[in-house]
Amino acid sequence: MPKDSKTTFADIIHESLEFDPSNKADSLVLELIDTSWVQRLRDVSQTGNTRLVYMFSEHSRFGHSLEVAYLSLRLLSSLKKSHKKEVEEYELAIAAAGLLHDIAHIAPGSHTALQAWFPNEKDNHEATAGKIISEEKEFSEILEKYETGLTQKVSRILLEDKTLPSWTWQVLSAGGWNVDRGSWCIADSILAGVSYGKYNIAALTDSITISKESELALKENRLDAMLHFAMSRHAMYKQIYQHRVLLATDKLIAMLVKRCRAVSSELYFCDDVMLNVLSAKSAKDLNNSDIFKMRESWWRYHLIKWCESKDEIIADISNRLLNRKLLKTVAILDSDNKDQLYNNAKKAVEDSGFNPEYYLYKISSVDMFKESGDNTIKVLKEDGSCIALNKADSMFQTILKDTVKYSKDWIVLPKKAKELLGRSR
Repeated sequence: MPKDSKTTFADIIHESLEFDPSNKADSLVLELIDTSWVQRLRDVSQTGNTRLVYMFSEHSRFGHSLEVAYLSLRLLSSLKKSHKKEVEEYELAIAAAGLLHDIAHIAPGSHTALQAWFPNEKDNHEATAGKIISEEKEFSEILEKYETGLTQKVSRILLEDKTLPSWTWQVLSAGGWNVDRGSWCIADSILAGVSYGKYNIAALTDSITISKESELALKENRLDAMLHFAMSRHAMYKQIYQHRVLLATDKLIAMLVKRCRAVSSELYFCDDVMLNVLSAKSAKDLNNSDIFKMRESWWRYHLIKWCESKDEIIADISNRLLNRKLLKTVAILDSDNKDQLYNNAKKAVEDSGFNPEYYLYKISSVDMFKESGDNTIKVLKEDGSCIALNKADSMFQTILKDTVKYSKDWIVLPKKAKELLGRSR
């Protein structure tokens, strides 16, 4: 293949992602795609348990990462028109960070996994990705070939190093819109078979600039496009990511992990990686080798083996996860005496022959990623001043308030227990 021939990937959002090897940043992305860490993302789920409700949501972090890299380059190309010098200094690092930002995600189901393995910890996978990039030779060999010190520059962007110009890491992690959210909002929507997440990408990427304070800013005349995105993202959380079946199943996985840790010395099957993960007290205890091997196929094989476990709880929950024999939900109503309802549910679980420590819990559909509006991308007014997004339009402030207020709670329990409880919903 000629060196100047372009490489194209079919894509559900843009129809195709085109990378030109004659362009240095594109060439870097193409080389990084072939690394084992990026290829591993083909076996890490993008949306966890979403496939249990939306049957085509089987996509991986690999496609998402390519889309983020592509969208990063597209935004940088637009920014370069007015800020050529600033962009060229960080273009390679931002393009690489866009592709590599999710390499630390693990099974089962990326964010689902972190809730299961380390439920009391904040998700910090970008920082872990920065650590992996700085430690793994296959990255430094490529990155340093393109620019001396590029490895650390990429890591610093993922760590949101405050000594860097803010816009460099805001491309990936600004509140409001960024290239990461900009990708998954549409892709996850399409693959779920719904239209909630669709918005006008071009209207945003072509209207974002760099302010005098070195922050990303949206030109005031395209505030409508940002509001459209905000509503799309809000709908995705309400209708998909916070679906009660998904929340209940995420917690069921956490219950399985809890049980495995309780009887770890007697597990029917457990490879060395699983032993290390179960004994880890924090995500920081995981080494790169363990993270690299924590894939969906690894997790699923353990579930298959655990179905044969002599421990009834491990065997039962593994079977439920493999064969979609999920627990049921009971909505907690404003009119309910919540303590009495929970106590009645606990008795129903026990009378059904289940241990409430593993088969009874609460879930809530509160948006886990709510933000104040002050930490979102700024709006650049025509007079050159910048204001917070929530102060630029009252509708955006309304969306944020609704996000904070919106909450729905359920009790989760086995089907037989729900029948004994006498609640149909």
